[in-house]
Amino acid sequence: MKIVVVISMTISMLCFKAEDKASLKLVITNVTKQGKIYVAVHKPNNKFPDGDDKIVKRLTGTCNSATCVFDLGEVMYGDYAIAIYQDENGNGKLDTGAFGVPKEPFAFSNNFKPRFGGPDFEKCKFTVNQTEQTVNIEMINSLFGGK
Repeated sequence: MKIVVVISMTISMLCFKAEDKASLKLVITNVTKQGKIYVAVHKPNNKFPDGDDKIVKRLTGTCNSATCVFDLGEVMYGDYAIAIYQDENGNGKLDTGAFGVPKEPFAFSNNFKPRFGGPDFEKCKFTVNQTEQTVNIEMINSLFGGK
């Protein structure tokens, strides 16, 4: 009887594998301004980048060089998108001007650069499928002629 129970438990453990997790690192380049950097990692979401209920990681940090590295910790394997902004004036939000165009540096995963309209999840999506994964994103300092 004990052998049957042990065999059953072993088979159950083999069939129900724990979900895979990854250590996620973010490298932001082209940081030319001063101010806190806000990072949000989103799960699939049709309101991206505004769907706060789909944010799985949120991080705030400072950067004193052109390249910054943030350890985002562990996430489950799957699809994600990242939205970033740099708060130059310290008011805790991304300031925008006419037609919602950002006045402060910002960026999205896949280095998506908005032309006409904002980002959506599919355009910024990346897949986490390795135990250690790095996402590289270049900061956009201006949509009009600057990097």
